[in-house]
Amino acid sequence: MIYVANISTPANTAKAAMLRTRIVVTKGLVYKVEFYFPAGSAGLMGVAVFDGLYQVWPSSVGEFFLGENQIIPFEDMYLVESAPFEFVCYTYNLDDTYAHAVSVRIGLVSKDVFLARFLPTRGKEDLEALMRKMIADKVERAQRQKARLPATPFEWMLKTEVVT
Repeated sequence: MIYVANISTPANTAKAAMLRTRIVVTKGLVYKVEFYFPAGSAGLMGVAVFDGLYQVWPSSVGEFFLGENQIIPFEDMYLVESAPFEFVCYTYNLDDTYAHAVSVRIGLVSKDVFLARFLPTRGKEDLEALMRKMIADKVERAQRQKARLPATPFEWMLKTEVVT
């Protein structure tokens, strides 16, 4: 399944007052992500994607993807295993005249589909061990990121909340 959010952010949307857009997904494994910036934004619009309070893309805390007439595609393996099954996109637009857009695309499959399609030669036990390791790594990364938040120069990150 491919989930898409086409986000238009008004002119003069500061980082301190970012637009929040929810992408509701299902339980499963993210295998591909794309960000498309149409022509015109000139790097004045940024987007970051969160899973709760954890910044997922880009992985650098407090950073944003920027673009100008380009697609930023990459493969990933990010497990979505607990409710709410959603990502929250934060966008800003420093342009003082025009609204700008970004298209966020997230490819996600169930664990069973992933196992059958992407790792067909691995044994079931190996795959289950891999999934347990991915979960443990995700928890560890979230703890490290949470520990760094109080020291962040990005005040908006301290105010993030899950949008319902």
